[in-house]
Amino acid sequence: MGRFITDQDYSALLRDEIKDILLEDYTDAKLYRAEDMAISQIKNYLFGRYNTDAIFKPRADGEPDGRNAHIVMVTIDCAVYHLYTSLAPNKIPQHRADRYQDVLNWLKDVSRGKAMADLPKKTDNNGNDLYDFRITSEYPNEENRW
Repeated sequence: MGRFITDQDYSALLRDEIKDILLEDYTDAKLYRAEDMAISQIKNYLFGRYNTDAIFKPRADGEPDGRNAHIVMVTIDCAVYHLYTSLAPNKIPQHRADRYQDVLNWLKDVSRGKAMADLPKKTDNNGNDLYDFRITSEYPNEENRW
């Protein structure tokens, strides 16, 4: 069974020298663990509205690429940020911190319904879309204790 993120995905967003520096003195297990953390983090935001099992389905070798490119990019940004924090948290490049914050902002907007994503929605057994229903208000909570 393949992984969700491939080595070719990293080469599109990350120069190989930087990847080698991040993984210096580490095994592939360190990279896989950072990917797992990133996927879990993203799943926690998307779970209420989207079918996260379909989104993060690992590809088998030779299988056509049906992954959402934005989700691949977001996952790599999170994984690289997690690698930096484990290596040298006080030396994270500003552009990496900015990209990670952009990911978090987008995930928060999607989870709150303020932004839409082109991802498979959650469905019931009949194929009907399931919606994450939340009641919100623009007004702050008030203390109505008598």
